[in-house]
Parts: sequence; structure tokens; C-alpha cells
Amino acid sequence: MTKTHILILAVVMCGLFFCAPRADAALVTISITAEVTNVYDTGALLEERINVGDIITGTYTYDTSTPDLDPRINVGCYRQYEPPCGVSLNVGGFVFRTDPDNVDFLFEIRNNFRALYDRYKLISENNLPLPNSTQILYIRFSLIDDSMNALPDEAGDALPTTAPVLDDWLIGAYNLTVVCRGAPGAYFKGRLTSAIPEPATILLLAFGGLALLRKRKA
Repeated sequence: MTKTHILILAVVMCGLFFCAPRADAALVTISITAEVTNVYDTGALLEERINVGDIITGTYTYDTSTPDLDPRINVGCYRQYEPPCGVSLNVGGFVFRTDPDNVDFLFEIRNNFRALYDRYKLISENNLPLPNSTQILYIRFSLIDDSMNALPDEAGDALPTTAPVLDDWLIGAYNLTVVCRGAPGAYFKGRLTSAIPEPATILLLAFGGLALLRKRKA
């Protein structure tokens, strides 16, 4: 057994140890952490429970088999309507989460768009209200790289199967934004500090690697 086989087997075993594989192998879940950088809440919709410097934790999930709705070769528009796709964030004792009964979750990829930038954008437009009945207008996560090196050219506008490497995205401050509906409304922004695949996603990638090895040997 080669070193490559051993490494892939180790990844598979780790995935099996931490959790069972998903029934739908096309699902990818990324765990994230972020730090709150800005809060606007003059109407106290967030009850003064979220402050600059607070840590945000959460996940987002998407289905890589979702069809691309944009015909342009370097723009991918993947609108997802089925759970568990969506986002869930925890901060200040609140949970900001996509409504699982009314999912409207957009994942957009722009790769070398008009020779200007790469972009990785998620937006959840139907979300559960907070316990105090505050409505969440949208949850958005956007990365931009004007060097156009963050997304490999060969990947085109396909949905990625692993987490973004945050250091590859040069501008945009790893922007995470949550906006609450109301008068005058409220929002907070965060800077992403980590983004890693969950164990089941790692397991999916490991099985893909094994399949590729078998194909090469054949």
C-alpha cells in the first residue's frame, strides 16, 4: 500500500469515527467562525446582546448537484430550495437560521468575471424570526478577490466541494452580514476567521479520492 493510499484511508477512518456519511452525497457542510466587527441596533431589536468582538459560530450547507441557472460560462447561480441547505449562525445567545420549511438560499460563483475579480457569495433570504419576533431580512456571506487567483481557472463556475481558503481572498474583509427587518432596523457584520469542512464532507472527499485512484489504476 502506497503512502497516498494510507493517507486517504486515514482520512476515511477519521470521517467514519466522527460521524456517519450523509444520505445525500452531494451535500457539503462548512463550519465557520467569525468576529463581530460592526453593530447597528438603535431600535434594540437585538436586545444589546451582540457587540463588537463577539464570536460568531455556525455552518452553511449546500447541494453540489444543484443546477446552474446562469448561462454565462464564468458565472454560477445556484438557488437551493430544500433543507438542510442554508445557514445557521450562533452569537449573543441568538440563532440566525434559514427557515427549513421555506428555504431560499443562493450560492453564486464568479470566476475571473470580466477579467476583474473572483467572488464567492451566499445569501439566505427566508429565515426564522428571533424569539422576540424580530424578522431576519437576509444573511449574507461574500468573499471577493481582485487578483483572480482565489478560484482555480479550471474550476470554472462550478460549486466548490470544500471550504474557501480565506487567505486567498484579498479584499472584502471576509464579509459576513446579517440584516434585521424593522423600523429603523438592525444589522451586524463580521470578519470570517475560519472555514473548514465538517467531517462528513471530508469523508465525501476521501471517497472521491479513492474512486479517482481506482480509475487511474484501471
